[in-house]
Amino acid sequence: MNKYYLSYIIPIALLFLLSPAKIKAAPNDLIKLIDLKGPWKFSIGEREEWIDQKYDDSKWESIQVPSPWENQGFYGYDGYAFYRKEFTLTGQDRGKELYLMLGFVDDVDETYINGKKIGSTGSFPPSFETAYNAEREYYIPNDIINFDGKNVIAVKVYDTYQDGGIVSGKVGIMQQK
Repeated sequence: MNKYYLSYIIPIALLFLLSPAKIKAAPNDLIKLIDLKGPWKFSIGEREEWIDQKYDDSKWESIQVPSPWENQGFYGYDGYAFYRKEFTLTGQDRGKELYLMLGFVDDVDETYINGKKIGSTGSFPPSFETAYNAEREYYIPNDIINFDGKNVIAVKVYDTYQDGGIVSGKVGIMQQK
């Protein structure tokens, strides 16, 4: 192998080996702890305080997940929106390898639990890149979970064309078998 190739291969290999990112679990290696299908809090727009676990979303709309927001009273809306959902885990779940499954989000998402970012897929404007066909699965570090108490998922979504939102697929808190 010549030096030219090595100058590219070695840094890429090191980046991969030293990356702190969690490798995605195989879908058949996961079991559902909490089913998150059903009503979620929803608001169009974008405000950073909506990420905060303590934000009061009691006056927000309620829409079904998974389903495009266009089918739930927001026909033709393109732009930013937020979803929020509360869940609880027990102390028995502490130490388990946990994942949040969000199914398919059209187009871009940035996902938080208790105000801490756990993942994103696609790119928001101005460098927009859709990821409508990517199933979302994000690792949840145990140190951000409030075991035996309330936890809040906040999902910032951007849609640019046709259906938008958490549109289809499996939605839930999963654990590694």
